[in-house]
Amino acid sequence: MPVQISVCETVKAPAEAAFHAATHINARELIRPYGFLPGILNVDGHDAPWSAIGEVRRHTLSDKSSVREELVAFTRNQTFAYRLTEFTGAFAPLVKSARADWHFTQRTAGSTKIDWTYSFTPQSMAAEPVLWFIVKLFWPGYLKAALARVKEKAEEHEAPSIKA
Repeated sequence: MPVQISVCETVKAPAEAAFHAATHINARELIRPYGFLPGILNVDGHDAPWSAIGEVRRHTLSDKSSVREELVAFTRNQTFAYRLTEFTGAFAPLVKSARADWHFTQRTAGSTKIDWTYSFTPQSMAAEPVLWFIVKLFWPGYLKAALARVKEKAEEHEAPSIKA
C-alpha cells in the first residue's frame, strides 16, 4: 500500500509564474539536505527545465546514493509529475518507486496554490512501517523547505516577461 504525503504553499504570483519557477529551478537548489535527508549534489541526464514527458535524469545525492527521475505528466501552467525509481543507498531496501505530483491552482490574478504530493511504494511489507515513519515525520519539512525556495523564485520573477 502506498505511503503518501502532501504539502501546499500559496505564492503571490500567477499560475504561469509559479509553474515556471517550479519547472525551471535547478534541482540542486530545490532539494537541499534537510536533517538526515540528503540533498541533490549532481544531475546526470536532463539538466534543463522540465518540459516534455519522458525526460529522464539521475540524481546523485549528498549521502552518495542516487535515484532515477522521469517526467511522466506535464500540462503547462497546471501540473507535472515525475516517477522516481532505481533507489540506491538507505532508501533502496525501503522504496520500490515513488511518484511526485505538482498541481497549480490559480486563486486570484496574483495568487496561486501549489500542491505537491509524494506517493511511495514500499519495497516490501516489512519496509512499510519504516518508510511510513520517515515519510510522515520527516518528508513534510523536507518538501516545505523546497517549496519555500520555489515560492521565493516565483515571487521574485513574477514579471510579465516570463515566456513559455
